[in-house]
Amino acid sequence: MASIIRVDDLQDSGGNSIVSSNGSGTFSNNLGIDNTPAWHTFLSSDQNISNASETVILFNHEALDTNSAYDTSTGRFTCPSGGAGKYLIYTQLIRNNFFNSRYLARIRVNGSHASQSEQRNTDTGGTTYQTVNITSIQTLAVGDYVDVTLYQDSGGSAGAYGTNTTNGKSIFLGYKLIGV
Repeated sequence: MASIIRVDDLQDSGGNSIVSSNGSGTFSNNLGIDNTPAWHTFLSSDQNISNASETVILFNHEALDTNSAYDTSTGRFTCPSGGAGKYLIYTQLIRNNFFNSRYLARIRVNGSHASQSEQRNTDTGGTTYQTVNITSIQTLAVGDYVDVTLYQDSGGSAGAYGTNTTNGKSIFLGYKLIGV
């Protein structure tokens, strides 16, 4: 026989609501634990950079920005007041069809390289849009910023592929981890 406890409001000994429900399955967490701040951005169009230069990618469209902490003009997420902690940070950059070159993506914290992923393209026919992914866990203090850079040496101007859809081609996202 299964036991069932039904309650609309779970309170602490001081009468403060910890968890509540509206009776229709909608749950409210008053514990102050959630995965925010969080952001998810993407390129709405290609961003080309000069040959042999490391350049910040300006993910110019926000699909999510819970604390208004991402700046599309600088390409930076800045850890807001009350947001210090460990973050899962992810980026995906897709080549916009250039060949025989080095493609080096980096996640930076306060301008210093924190994580990177590199690819060397050998596709001379231009038939693929190869992808570089980086997943990183970083500890951020209030005011720390995170951005993504790209280095390429194709011999000309090339960069990251963008598209005007929320699932994106080249994306940058992150969220605060809880319980760590």
